Amino acid sequence: MQTQNSNFKLNEQNDELNVNQAIQSWLVQQLAQLLSLDTKTINVTEPLTRYGLDSIDAVTLVGDLEDWLDVELPSTLFWDHPTIEKSSQYITENCDIPSTSLANSESEVEAQKVPEPANSKKGWGLFGR
Repeated sequence: MQTQNSNFKLNEQNDELNVNQAIQSWLVQQLAQLLSLDTKTINVTEPLTRYGLDSIDAVTLVGDLEDWLDVELPSTLFWDHPTIEKSSQYITENCDIPSTSLANSESEVEAQKVPEPANSKKGWGLFGR
């Protein structure tokens, strides 16, 4: 019996880890899209304000996250938990989100990515000589 209980706890921890990772991935994608950043430049342990997230964008992002997860979250989520890592940890610990509900949602996020044209110029390149 002890083995079954240990396996159950291990599976529960894996589910929490998967949910946490899914939320972090979603937040990275949304932040990158919202602020026109490369996802590779976003570190989940850095404060979101480092990337230029203002209060209006933060509240909007919380609303989008609520819609995606189908849960109610505090509008001050990113103020109270200022990194992607801490925010996703708060959600994982305080909201009942089954990992199976996120499996389909992750593929939807991938489908929403809009590829950039190969010849697009960014930043100051728009003002070419």
